[in-house]
Amino acid sequence: MKIFLQFIGLTCCVLAFSGCEWTAGGGVDSWNESGSWGDFSGSYKSADGGILVRQFGGGTTPVTNTISGEVLATGTGSATAFEGQTAYTPVRGSLTIFTVGGYRFTDDPSSTADTVSLTVTPADGSTGRFNYSTRAWALTFPAPLASGTQILGTYQYAALTPIQGNHGNAIYSFVVQQTGNKLQFIDSNASTYTGALGTTTSNSTSFAAQFSVAGVSQGYEVTIVGIFSAVVSAGSSGSKVMKATYIEDGGNEADINAVAN
Repeated sequence: MKIFLQFIGLTCCVLAFSGCEWTAGGGVDSWNESGSWGDFSGSYKSADGGILVRQFGGGTTPVTNTISGEVLATGTGSATAFEGQTAYTPVRGSLTIFTVGGYRFTDDPSSTADTVSLTVTPADGSTGRFNYSTRAWALTFPAPLASGTQILGTYQYAALTPIQGNHGNAIYSFVVQQTGNKLQFIDSNASTYTGALGTTTSNSTSFAAQFSVAGVSQGYEVTIVGIFSAVVSAGSSGSKVMKATYIEDGGNEADINAVAN
């Protein structure tokens, strides 16, 4: 596994660092309490907030989500033209922009153009257009919209959801608790894993540590092996990162790339 190769490289480079908080070697012999900035405790999640324990290779599955009543703009009592962007890119044929008790602007599912004209009801001279690349919309009305009248958007958008890499419920986070070299992980399904840090290296700008923890998750014995890393800023750790492999009994393996909140 790639993570084991990283372990070998990290062990080889330990002698190249100065100011290490841990003694050199494959294990951990002592802890220097003055180096509290090396604490890797925290809540770790994926950078995109999605599933944390994922299939290797970045596999994803398409999912369609619905946005209902997204506030796009509000009438002022004098404005007749409005423009802005939707939060997501609508699936063609799903977009409806409307005003409460009034207009409806819809897109045409058969159109393949990037910028499309919207069909307006009632047809009183109002116009609308939408650009799928930029998510930009623009509406014009023959008369000002009353002050406080909301322009709302309803549509569907497609997203890619990572494929979970463990059996049972997906894992979205790990809460890491570190005391000296001892570690406890608690995942988002309340499963607990215990273990320890291994070889740790540090210099004036960064530090890193191998780790291994084990436990039982949803009926499966699990071992998690990986590396914590962080940058040092003004005597404290900056962003902390966990890169690891999640190994279930029976040979199932998954990828973990997490950042501490």
